[in-house]
Amino acid sequence: MIDKIKNLRRFFRLPYPKAAEPPLTVNKDTTYRVLEISERGILLAQKSDAPLQIGETLRGNIRFHDQHSEEIEGQVYRLDPRGVIITLSQGISPKYMMQEQIYVRNTFPVFFRYTIRDNFKASH
Repeated sequence: MIDKIKNLRRFFRLPYPKAAEPPLTVNKDTTYRVLEISERGILLAQKSDAPLQIGETLRGNIRFHDQHSEEIEGQVYRLDPRGVIITLSQGISPKYMMQEQIYVRNTFPVFFRYTIRDNFKASH
């Protein structure tokens, strides 16, 4: 039971299929691919020409499929094989998180079903 509690996340994480990854624009000239979002964190693809370091502050705008933009601000928390984890001090609104979840689920139903199922199995 304790192991299950350790694996629970405070905020739902929404992974994106490659075809739907929104861009995060920083300083008007640097763009990162967003691999996952949550209300208080994001996972970015690392860029070899603009590498991020642990502790670095990041501020920018994520532009979603419907052209809605959310301003985010946070710090690089961890680098791992999947990418760069950013802990947000200014995050994505819960309302927009729900809209994105509905979009991914409706537009990419097979991706959503298998990704959520696999993530659930890994945490139990």
